[in-house]
Amino acid sequence: MKRITTTLILLMLAIAGSAKSTDIIFILDNDAAFHQGHIAVLIGSENTGWRYVSINGTGSVPTPWGINTNPDTGTIITDESGQHIRNLRRAIRRACEINPKEHHQYRHFKRIRTTAEEDSAALSASINTASVTLYGIIGPGQSCIDVAQNAFSALVKKRKLDKKGAVPGHTDLIPKRWFRKIEMRIKTANRRTKEGKGEITVMTDNERE
Repeated sequence: MKRITTTLILLMLAIAGSAKSTDIIFILDNDAAFHQGHIAVLIGSENTGWRYVSINGTGSVPTPWGINTNPDTGTIITDESGQHIRNLRRAIRRACEINPKEHHQYRHFKRIRTTAEEDSAALSASINTASVTLYGIIGPGQSCIDVAQNAFSALVKKRKLDKKGAVPGHTDLIPKRWFRKIEMRIKTANRRTKEGKGEITVMTDNERE
């Protein structure tokens, strides 16, 4: 009886813990932008659902600089009937087409475990970035990589892993390269932890099925 009770308690704690767990997901369209890649973020969890943030360029006549057109500024990932999609792989597939004017081919993702408070900070930072008026593939303005970098920057700052305001990889310009090196950026930030407290963990790059 005691063993059963202990098992039930552990199960309840696990369920409670998973309900609080949230994540930042970096998703990559590897072949976009002349094979330099397009990067965006999903923020949320399998329990709460996902919100999608992406700067998508200048519209139907793409130019390197111009008006930021058709961005996703925290789009809630739902299916065609309006139901929240909670499964991550389904959410990624849906993110490819949820914007009726901007389609992508997200085939890779990297997942960072976060808290709800960190999610809120990352979501706010990424939405503010995606809401800018001007688009610039390298600047002035903002490009898709800024959304991912500012979400990551918000997490690093929340955990006080930024050194004199610097965030690893924040000056990168190529989405595909930034995505491929995210583990290295995390290791650099984690060296600033005290006794391992506040370390960032990342799940490995996964190819979308």
